[in-house]
Amino acid sequence: MTVIIVLITLIIVAFCVKLYKALNWHQPPLKVYPKDLGFEAEDITFQNADGITLKGWFIPCAGSNKTLVLMHGFEMDKSQILPQTINLAKKYNLFYFDFRGMGESSGKSAQGLREHLDARAALEYLRNNKPEQSKEIALYGISLGASVAAYIAATDKTIKAVILEACFYSYKRVVRKWAWNHHTLPYYPVVYIFLRFKRLKFRTGLEDLSPKTSAPLIACPVLQVHGEKDSLVPYKRALQVFDAIKSTKELWLVKGAGHVRCHEISGQKYLQEISKFLAKYF
Repeated sequence: MTVIIVLITLIIVAFCVKLYKALNWHQPPLKVYPKDLGFEAEDITFQNADGITLKGWFIPCAGSNKTLVLMHGFEMDKSQILPQTINLAKKYNLFYFDFRGMGESSGKSAQGLREHLDARAALEYLRNNKPEQSKEIALYGISLGASVAAYIAATDKTIKAVILEACFYSYKRVVRKWAWNHHTLPYYPVVYIFLRFKRLKFRTGLEDLSPKTSAPLIACPVLQVHGEKDSLVPYKRALQVFDAIKSTKELWLVKGAGHVRCHEISGQKYLQEISKFLAKYF
């Protein structure tokens, strides 16, 4: 009996250590800046409704009254979506920002349950400080950023168009898979307890912010981009998102691409497909 108790204790301790490491990810320095790619950017600082200071870049396009807001994924930062999208600044104003606890922003990540407040704060900043350049706003989101973009588009009917890459369908399902894929943490009891804690802490239903709930409420045109070999969000889950969208929609499956790797695989076609969609609807 003593041996069994010791083994159970060791297993619990091991899971606790893994969970701690998973929740205390350290943000590495930004990899690239707009100036490195030949673009001038204004450094932006603003606060969200939780009082957290967020950092971003505003890259202007002369004469444009359209702004594309770009949102990165979990454990990413704005610099990691910069290379594949910055050339859109030749036609649109671009606004990149870091979610809480990531990149140059302060605070701690809410693992997707409060990041919608960061996006709302970004839109409020644009409307208050860049009104002429942001008369029309579209959204680009990748992974976590895609789920936030879907939620914002569903609740803000002024959004003109949305691009969703590597968008998951269910919050609970993707957290479950991410925990196992990245940290070999089982759903029971570790992830289950974590999700229950998050629900109580933020007083929100976990699926209320999921694309399964928000996608049917989006009224503007949507481009969904997904990797054929996405191991975190299998293609069949992407189809669930696509089927849930009731507005004008387009789907681009990138052959051979894994999670958030569509640009790496498709190269120049990535920018071409996004540009084509935006030219049509934005």
